[in-house]
Amino acid sequence: MSDDEDYMSDKFLLSSEKDVPPSLIHRHSDRREHALMKRKAEIELRMKEKNKPMRVVEAEKREEGLSSAITSTNKGFEMLMKMGYKPGKGIGKSQSGMVEPIPVEVKADRQGLGKILKRKESYNGKDAEAKLDNMNMTDFRSRIAQERAEQLQKVDVYKSQKVCQELDAKENIEEPEESWFWPQNNEEETDDDTDDDRRSNDADADDEELSDSEKLEILTKYLRKKHFYCIWCGMKFDDEEDLRDNCPGSTRNDH
Repeated sequence: MSDDEDYMSDKFLLSSEKDVPPSLIHRHSDRREHALMKRKAEIELRMKEKNKPMRVVEAEKREEGLSSAITSTNKGFEMLMKMGYKPGKGIGKSQSGMVEPIPVEVKADRQGLGKILKRKESYNGKDAEAKLDNMNMTDFRSRIAQERAEQLQKVDVYKSQKVCQELDAKENIEEPEESWFWPQNNEEETDDDTDDDRRSNDADADDEELSDSEKLEILTKYLRKKHFYCIWCGMKFDDEEDLRDNCPGSTRNDH
């Protein structure tokens, strides 16, 4: 008897009564009363087992049937044997198929057969929509971040061009090292333009092939090497050593 079993149960009473030696019951009336109590407990136990709920009986029968293999007298088993099936072997011509039968899934609720399937499909649809929404939101945020970064690059390029023109003017440099190093005057081309102006415009068109990030990188190197200037620090350093020691870096992120 397990420790968890109720000491007031019928099994406990029967076991306790079995443990009582007959030699301890001396009087005839006591022995008779003991026998009647024992018989009554056995009858009540049989009645409880007989009056089990239908679902409990069905579950026990089902487990008993599923746990035992079909016998050779079963019609289905006879048909399998005639088709070449051997117990313990896989089904099929090469005996590579299933060995155990398909398990039985008991439907315990009162819902229709397609109810659960439709519910799963609806959940899958909602999950797909949620994932799509998250992807769209992620793409939107990355696109906004990219546009903001490009706008900042344009601002930094223009700021670098203005600073470059001012510093070159202080050094008495009359023309920029590259045509786009200084801010461009967007004036319309007239009929009086010379061939040199047209060639200059063609060079400017070639410069337009450079992206803003490439222009910014080239301008930054020029300003740092030629003038020891950092546009993000907003100051001109004394020399290359001063620039290297006191400037955090050559990009916006470094600052």
